[in-house]
Amino acid sequence: MSLPPPDGSWYVRPPDLPERASVGAVVLRREGGEWHVAVVVEPGEYFQLPKGGLESGETHEEALYRELREEAGLTVVRLVADLGVLERQNYARTRWQVTRSFLGVTEEVGVTPLEPGFRLEWRPLDAVPPLFWPEQGQLVERVRQNLVGGEYELA
Repeated sequence: MSLPPPDGSWYVRPPDLPERASVGAVVLRREGGEWHVAVVVEPGEYFQLPKGGLESGETHEEALYRELREEAGLTVVRLVADLGVLERQNYARTRWQVTRSFLGVTEEVGVTPLEPGFRLEWRPLDAVPPLFWPEQGQLVERVRQNLVGGEYELA
């Protein structure tokens, strides 16, 4: 069964919708002289960036490292930049997701993710497949443009 893609209504906050703090990342790895981005493929073949909610007592960075291990099988990622906050409803429309996004780099290929049915794919930064959530695709494109413009210290 295929989920219908989100439309603009997911980005409008209904009154009284409880907030959920979450984290996500654009993770890059140098491969063959070009940058590749970590894309998580969730069951049902949904392409997304690694992301997830904060657990009680976690900082954003602690939650991000946990989510990177759980969803992408990555354990050594160096955070390079804070990419700001993305906001939307979760797919069930039961929470308002406030996602702090980061840019990270790694030399890892990754191991099997802890989340059942998840897998990691490395895609060239200029050829990322359409991501399920439109704001994630926009974020990847912004990173790509800023990288071309020399905005980040990734060495």
